Amino acid sequence: MALSQIQEFYKNQTVFITGSTGLLGKLVLRKLLTTCEPKKIYLLIRQHKEKSPEERLEILLERADLRRDKSEFKRKIFVIEGDCGLPGLGISQDDRETLINETTCIIHIAAIIKFSEHLRLAAYVNVRAVQDLLHLAKQVRDLKAMVHVSTAYSNCNQKHLIEEQYYEPGMTATKLLKMLESTDDETITNTTPELLGSWPNTYTFTKAVAENVIKTEAQDMPVCIVRPAILMGAFQEPEPGWLDAIQGITAFLIGSYLGLIHCLLADTKPISLIPSDYTANIVLAAAYYAREKRSPPPIYNYTGFEKTQLTKTELYEYGKLSAKVYPSAHVINVCLVIFTTNKYYLKFLRFWLHFVPAYIVDLVCLCLRKKRRFVKMYQKIHKMCDELEPFSANSWKFETTNCDKLWKALKEKDRELFPFNMEKLEWGSFFESCVVYARIHLLKDPMHTLPQAQRKRKFIALLYYCLAFALVSVLWHLF
Repeated sequence: MALSQIQEFYKNQTVFITGSTGLLGKLVLRKLLTTCEPKKIYLLIRQHKEKSPEERLEILLERADLRRDKSEFKRKIFVIEGDCGLPGLGISQDDRETLINETTCIIHIAAIIKFSEHLRLAAYVNVRAVQDLLHLAKQVRDLKAMVHVSTAYSNCNQKHLIEEQYYEPGMTATKLLKMLESTDDETITNTTPELLGSWPNTYTFTKAVAENVIKTEAQDMPVCIVRPAILMGAFQEPEPGWLDAIQGITAFLIGSYLGLIHCLLADTKPISLIPSDYTANIVLAAAYYAREKRSPPPIYNYTGFEKTQLTKTELYEYGKLSAKVYPSAHVINVCLVIFTTNKYYLKFLRFWLHFVPAYIVDLVCLCLRKKRRFVKMYQKIHKMCDELEPFSANSWKFETTNCDKLWKALKEKDRELFPFNMEKLEWGSFFESCVVYARIHLLKDPMHTLPQAQRKRKFIALLYYCLAFALVSVLWHLF
């Protein structure tokens, strides 16, 4: 069977990927191995805790659902030990020479995505690593394409509209890195709010600075930037709803699904959610079109089409429906979330809906000589929600002209093999698949517990509303 244009592009290529152990990296790797025919794939993997890069590769292959043909795939995969937090990516000279001589395509996904990360580490991984990778790319003998994965919120300090263009960062990479090298951690921590300016956190700030590095240092190179919005589970591959970790928006959704989270500072305007497998597809498609050098390097805002975006209220309703149809046996309260834009009302809701029940449960645990954990758990939940606040309480419109052109430029076969157009995505079934997958694989709650979970959900709902009615009645008579 004849190969598609994108398949033909990747055939016999040697691809160097950073960030392959993350959600998007796993899916990009999987798509390359299952749909394309690359010659080799080099993965930059650092030692993590007590696990060697080779051990982490084994885990990666398991989690990326590549177990069936693991031996065949492993023949094409080679580990490059390194660390984006170190100068020169922490790569040895021998490995550097190998990459220079053999690499033909680079996909840079690695990033510090923790919003509250210390500015030094965030800048080293998100900014300096981009500089170092570009320096390496300029030495590569036969570079055909390079993709830098940024975020749709790198310029979230812009009001309302974020275009597919470069914006001026708070400071240049050179100035930022020079300042960090001559300043101690405590001083950096104290001055970070001033340095961030209108950016809400170190993640978005350093991503904005990194984009400027691409603009200034990647002229006349086959490079492009992909800015994905908020990643959800997979729509199709490796299976509907596939997800490998609980973090970010997923943590909030699962928290509300289990009845842990009942309030959030948020407006009811649209939110840009995208399937993770579709994001992997546009990354690979963008690399194919990056082979045509353009200056400045093109930017793709991958945020879905405006008419396909959900409002935050619709997001909640889909989640609420899924929680009703597929409750977990681990559920502890009703799925009820109140959105508010008033911070004082949020504090009121947190006190009554989160802390009062948490203190009561912890008091019972104390009496039973069991571990108290609910108050501490809610402190962590509130910290997570506070970090999401700049995105939940605000909304943006995104220009998607380049994304639209990229989709229209694909031949029919590539559209089938590398779909990323969300016009026909049905949100109800998508959320259902995400909830079912998370229930089984992330919460370790097999489907045979569903009847038990349904009974538990109904009992909790009855108890909750009876107590709420009793409380309202008491307050009514008192006041």
